[in-house]
Amino acid sequence: MDISTKNDAANAPSEPLLAEAARFRGEPTFPQAVRAYTAALARFREAPRLINKLISYESRFRVTGYLLYLDADRELFSATGGASYKNLHELCTRRQEVSPRVLKTTLALLKLTGFVQTVRSRTDGRSKSYRPTERMTGFVRQWLGYAVASLDALDPRMKRAALLDGDPTFIERFLVSGGRDHASNTPPADLMPDFIAFFGSREGAAAVILAVMQASFDGTSVPAQAQIARRFGLSKSQVSNIINEGIRLGYFAQDATGLLSPTPHLNDSYGRWISIELAFYARHMTPAAA
Repeated sequence: MDISTKNDAANAPSEPLLAEAARFRGEPTFPQAVRAYTAALARFREAPRLINKLISYESRFRVTGYLLYLDADRELFSATGGASYKNLHELCTRRQEVSPRVLKTTLALLKLTGFVQTVRSRTDGRSKSYRPTERMTGFVRQWLGYAVASLDALDPRMKRAALLDGDPTFIERFLVSGGRDHASNTPPADLMPDFIAFFGSREGAAAVILAVMQASFDGTSVPAQAQIARRFGLSKSQVSNIINEGIRLGYFAQDATGLLSPTPHLNDSYGRWISIELAFYARHMTPAAA
């Protein structure tokens, strides 16, 4: 089944997404939304270490997103969902987004953490698909809850938190619409490859950046390396290496006393990334058609 052909009816390309992200950054409530989103993401990263391994890498998170999309898109796939290994492999490898090795590792982690289960076809015992469990459903609701809270600060007229709480098809519509867009157009993370190469591809980097940004927003000192390590299930050496790399890349500044702070480059890059991510969510978090 050629997924690229099935998704030819693509949503709007990346230019309107970047324009909407820029509009968000111009809203007076954007700093408030980013601060709230940062605090929520930091809490999200405090999950057990095994779960953190799923969300610490953009590639693994991308596999998870594609699995959720394939399972939800009953219109393009079967009534029982389309999250087969074949379809996942096709989506992940057709643009060299995710290697087969990372795909297999992520699926194993998803099963080990209880986020998915395998279900065999009733008509063909050799065929199986990956189905999200109730634990995964709770994970997705929590993840989207952070986004709708920030979007309601930026665009309160849409009342997306109320949609998430009161519309039983809201999450499925988001997964289908966002999944088709992600599969057909430039993925949001690919719009900022340099930043994502550190933030989303270096284990622990996102957690350290969140700790640095949260301290900056709160006007407090960045916690000690040992505190960051304990909070996010990292080793102290991991945190130290990430800080050193972040300094080299121009994301962190460190004074003579060792006090860490975000550079203007990090402030700009982080704000742009959050605006792009929220703009993507906003595009696909819409009320049901009348």
